[in-house]
Amino acid sequence: MRSLYSYLLLYISMILLLFCTSTKGYSDLEVLLKLKSSMIGPKASGVDDWEFSSSPSAHCHFSGVKCNEDYRVVALNVSFAPLYGTISPEIGLLNKLVNLTISKVELTGNIPTEMRNLTSLKTFNISNNYFRGSFPGEILTGMTQLEILDAYNNNFTGLLPVELANLKHLKHLSFGGNYFTGEVPDKYSDIQSLEYLGLNANDLTGKIPASLGRLKNLKSLILGYFNAFHGGIPPEFGSLTQLKILDMASCNLTGEVPESLGNLKRLRTLLLQQNSLTGRIPSKLAGLTSLKDLDLSLNELTGEIPESFSALQNISMILLFKNKLHGSIPSYVGDLPQLAVLKLWENNFTGELPENLGRNGKLCNLDVSSNYLTGSIPLDLCKGGTLQALILMDNFFFGPLSEKLGNCKSLTKIRIKKNNLNGTIPAGIFNLPLLSFVELDDNFFAGELPPRMSGDSLEMLKISNNLISGEIPPAIGNLRSLQVLEIARNKLSGEIPEQIFEIKVLSKINIRNNNITGEIPPSISRCTSLTSIDFSQNSLSGEIPKGINKLVHLSNSMSPGTG
Repeated sequence: MRSLYSYLLLYISMILLLFCTSTKGYSDLEVLLKLKSSMIGPKASGVDDWEFSSSPSAHCHFSGVKCNEDYRVVALNVSFAPLYGTISPEIGLLNKLVNLTISKVELTGNIPTEMRNLTSLKTFNISNNYFRGSFPGEILTGMTQLEILDAYNNNFTGLLPVELANLKHLKHLSFGGNYFTGEVPDKYSDIQSLEYLGLNANDLTGKIPASLGRLKNLKSLILGYFNAFHGGIPPEFGSLTQLKILDMASCNLTGEVPESLGNLKRLRTLLLQQNSLTGRIPSKLAGLTSLKDLDLSLNELTGEIPESFSALQNISMILLFKNKLHGSIPSYVGDLPQLAVLKLWENNFTGELPENLGRNGKLCNLDVSSNYLTGSIPLDLCKGGTLQALILMDNFFFGPLSEKLGNCKSLTKIRIKKNNLNGTIPAGIFNLPLLSFVELDDNFFAGELPPRMSGDSLEMLKISNNLISGEIPPAIGNLRSLQVLEIARNKLSGEIPEQIFEIKVLSKINIRNNNITGEIPPSISRCTSLTSIDFSQNSLSGEIPKGINKLVHLSNSMSPGTG
């Protein structure tokens, strides 16, 4: 009996201990229920299984909850469920928490200052919510073990908290996607453990601290988008030898690209687009031998593409569009083994495209429009069957299009208008399964359109102002997704095929200034999606079909044309 009595006393003591482990007399179970009450807003769903129970360990089985051997909550992960509420101050009673992740649940309100009691936290993730107000830096002073602080994509305002500069174990800091103002604290350079620093998409100003170059363990530095810094890229960033990602896009940078960035041998991504950077592209950037993605577009860079860039054997994306670059496109560009995306549009490039461009079998997006390029279009652009976008418009290319393009089943977009191309348009282009946009206007294409067309995805077909002859193929009616058909200013003859008006989504048709004869097909009245028709400057006869009044969306006047 004495032994049984001792066990009963021990059991009762354990129960009392479990339900009184938090301060203010709240058990962890009660704290979680208070949290649920505050986090659940109107029309919310989630944490439905958080219900009261007399079992001392019941809360340890709640969704997103983990406990230690004493049934204290050490991890709370509530994510991807729309809650719409707020965080109650009682969260500060979960003083054994190591991992707090409340992400993408649409919570709002302020961060409770009672969270300063969560001194065991290693992971603090409140990203993708609607928290507002200043971020209470004082809650961080006791979180000496914190490794991850992620407050990305909320509505925080005010200055960036400086208190976290004393967190000696912090590896990941993300305050991006908020409304923080003021300058980047110079003291952030004291967080020597930092591997990820994201301050992008805020309203930050001032100079970027050169002292951040002392963060020797930093692997990702993301500062761009909506910030408006003064000055340029600190040359000291060339000392961040562990850096893999440097993103300073669209943040008002001026000056030149520092040559010292060429020291970043591990850098994989360099994004400096949409700034006001000037000067030449440093040839020493060829030292970025691990680089995969390079974006210097939308700046004011001058000079030529450095010959030294032939050393960038891992690069897959080169974006230099909308600068003031000139010279030829180096021949080695076609030899880059991983190159998949090349966008050089709106510069002053001259000469020809490298003959071997595309032979690496990786090319998927080529855009060199609005330059002064000439010569023929390389034959092997789709050698690997990966080419999706071919955009060469507004140049001086000449010669025919290769029949190989008609076999490039990966193509989704062809835009080659305003060149000097000639020959027959490859018949296979009209049968490509994924092609949605064809723009070949303002060239010298001749011959006839093919009698067979079956491109199910083709939405826009623009081949105006060429020398195309023959009749309009009835097979155009097979292009069920076609919305815009522009074949004006050619040498087409014959009648308008009635099959065209069986395309239910066709909204615009322009065949003006050809040699079309006969009457307008009555079937046009069944094409009720039409908004624009231009049949003018042809030799059409007869009357306008009576059913034309069914075309209630038609906005342009229609002319049958005269001989």
